[in-house]
Amino acid sequence: MAVSNYMGAAAAFAIAWLAALLLTPIVARVATRLGAVDYPDGRRKSHARPVPRAGGVAIALAAIIAMAVAMSLTSSAEEEPSTWLVRGLVPAVGVLLIVGLIDDFLSLTGIYKLIGQVLAVSVLVAAGAQFDQISLFGVMLPLGDFRIPFTLFFCLGAINAFNLIDGADGLASSIGAIVCTTLGVLTASRGDVPAALACFAVAGALVGFLRYNVPPARVYLGDTGSMLIGLVVAAVAIDCSIKQQAAFVLSVPLAICAIPILDATAALVRRVTTGQSVFTPDRGHLHHALLLRGWSVGMTVAFIAALAALTSFAALVSYFTNNDLYALAVTGGVFVTLAVARVFGHTEAALIASHSRSFVRGLVLRGANGEETERSVQLQGKLKWQKIWTALREAAPLYNVAGLTLQVSIPQLHESFYATWKRNDSAAAGDDLWRMTLPLMLDEKPIGKLTVVGATAGRQALADMQQLLDYLESLESEIADVVADDEPVGARWVVAGATPAVG
Repeated sequence: MAVSNYMGAAAAFAIAWLAALLLTPIVARVATRLGAVDYPDGRRKSHARPVPRAGGVAIALAAIIAMAVAMSLTSSAEEEPSTWLVRGLVPAVGVLLIVGLIDDFLSLTGIYKLIGQVLAVSVLVAAGAQFDQISLFGVMLPLGDFRIPFTLFFCLGAINAFNLIDGADGLASSIGAIVCTTLGVLTASRGDVPAALACFAVAGALVGFLRYNVPPARVYLGDTGSMLIGLVVAAVAIDCSIKQQAAFVLSVPLAICAIPILDATAALVRRVTTGQSVFTPDRGHLHHALLLRGWSVGMTVAFIAALAALTSFAALVSYFTNNDLYALAVTGGVFVTLAVARVFGHTEAALIASHSRSFVRGLVLRGANGEETERSVQLQGKLKWQKIWTALREAAPLYNVAGLTLQVSIPQLHESFYATWKRNDSAAAGDDLWRMTLPLMLDEKPIGKLTVVGATAGRQALADMQQLLDYLESLESEIADVVADDEPVGARWVVAGATPAVG
């Protein structure tokens, strides 16, 4: 005999919770024996001992078991399984699990991971999971031919948002449980039984998994688990749009996933505006910002989870009142508060402002000679990299340098600095420019690079390069001074750069 939707959802949650409690230690032992282990490296990974990955496998198995049992309780002769659940989500999850497992065992590069994600999402889209139109503040925007690209972008964004935020013990699991529970409440209220069961099953599995994932974690989600959360969230959001046969209310999922979206967007801004690959890892995420303030891992996770719960509650209020304002106001308030308090987001805002000013200046002064473009940002940390940059910048004209870019990244010290400068005169815009990139080292470990663009050619270029290399000979010792926080940093360079180079 069928039970109510909410009782079926509760059954899915409870069964998944129990299954995850039982399966996680087994999966952890298997992962350890097979070598799917995250080893500390003294840079980005500072945990005390090796920790098994592939916890996402336990979550997937627990959720599948729970859904199978719960659907047998809630199904009736009048109900049929959702098309997207049978033909779309299940095979898409299978593809993503394979990609995640390969990454957990072999550590795939970012581009190969992205290819696997696109393949998984394509399976979902091919099964009919597509947005037809979106709604914001009641304005309907038909997507037309853009419905497939928009759906792909939305799904990939959700997958990578949860993948990127998985950087502290219990963080992605906690946020994933909150997000899935919120979506479960939303879908159950609409009578969408399969979607509700999927959400509550994943939420229950995550809560059970947290028993082993809270700090200090005994097993990690791995990419298998974090990407799985994002895929389920995206699929359920699409299903809501299809079942409702109305415009997709964009503010609701944006508010529910506000914290992962904020973190992922900030990471994208940092990497793109500083000329790095979007796949380059760093320690500039929200949890890093809180840890740098002296917070414990537990306090950090609790605070971020509370923010996620706040924005998720606002999303539910907006959904049930049919008013976007609640979700957008609370989400915007969280973002602005973090930035104004200089907790998180202020650096990325400065980068955007700097690039915007440079872009506008370039349009206004197009064709003008003698103008220079310069910007420098302390992305993380408090060490005095600006002193090194100032010395480099002041010496650049002495060696006929047309452009400089300094990038420093020392994850174990939570230090990151980016600066760039270029001349915009006719000589710097010629075809005979030379370029060289010098690796920056500290204690025989790479910590960044200095890229130099010269404005001369022929023998003069060779002479400029040689003199510049002589000038930069003390660069590593200057870096060591900055790290040691010695006050006289840059003194040697002021002397060295006082006399113009002889051609």
